[in-house]
Amino acid sequence: MVSKYFEMKTSTEEFKQETEEIIKSLEGKKVLIYGAGASFNLLNQNYNIKERLNVVCIADKKFNKTNTDTFCGYKAIKTDQIPSMDFDVVLVTNEHTKPITELLEYDFNICKDRIIILFKETIKDEISNYNFLMKNKFDKTLPKLLKKVKNKRVIFYGAGVFLELIKKYFDISELNVIGISDKRFSSKDAEAEFLGYKTIPPEKIREINPDYVIVATKYYINIIEDLHYNLLRKSKIKIKPLVDKSFLTLFREINV
Repeated sequence: MVSKYFEMKTSTEEFKQETEEIIKSLEGKKVLIYGAGASFNLLNQNYNIKERLNVVCIADKKFNKTNTDTFCGYKAIKTDQIPSMDFDVVLVTNEHTKPITELLEYDFNICKDRIIILFKETIKDEISNYNFLMKNKFDKTLPKLLKKVKNKRVIFYGAGVFLELIKKYFDISELNVIGISDKRFSSKDAEAEFLGYKTIPPEKIREINPDYVIVATKYYINIIEDLHYNLLRKSKIKIKPLVDKSFLTLFREINV
C-alpha cells in the first residue's frame, strides 16, 4: 500500500510531466529497476514501464530473503547482485530513496549520473511536513478556515518551507492574501516577494491593518502569544493558525 503522500505527489501534473520525460529519456537503454513494491506497481500501471523500457531485471531488498526468480515478469535479483548486472541506469521507484541511493553509490560504487530517482522531494522536509498536515487533518480543517475568512484581508505570518509545501499541494487561492510577514523581512525590501506574496515587515502589520493574521508555521503557540501580547496588542486584527490542532496536541507541545 502506498502512502497518502505518494498518492498526492504522483497525482500532480508536475510529477506526471517529469516522470513522462524520464521514461522517454530511458527508452532504448538497459534499465535495472530498484523497487518491487506497491509504488512500482502504481508507476508501472500509469506509465506502462513494462512495455516501454528495456528492463534487464528488478532488484529489491525483500528478494534477499526469498528464492524468487521473477517479479511481474521481470528477472528478480538480490541487492548484492546489482554490481554484476549489465545495465546503463538504475531506475529507483521507491518512495523513500535515501538509503537506496546510499547503497548504490557508496556500497556498489555506481556513479550518481547512472541513478535515476522518480520519486523525490522538491521542497525541504516535504514528506515529514505533509504527513504532519495529514495527522492534523489539514485537508478537513482547511475548507472550514477558507469559509471563515472568506473575503477578508489576510496576511500570512511565517515564510518558510512549511507554507511553501501547503501552497504547492493545497488550494489556498480563495484566501485574499495581501502579503506575508516574517521577522527576516525588513522595510528595505519594499518590492520583495515570497511565494508570489508581497513581503511585509512585522512592524508594518498594524499600519496595513488586515482583518486576519494567519500564522503559517508548523509550531505556532509562541508566535501567536507574541503577536497577541506585543506586536498586535490592543488591535482589532484577529490571529489564527493556518493549521488547526487538537487541544491534546497543543498541550503536549506546550509541555515538551
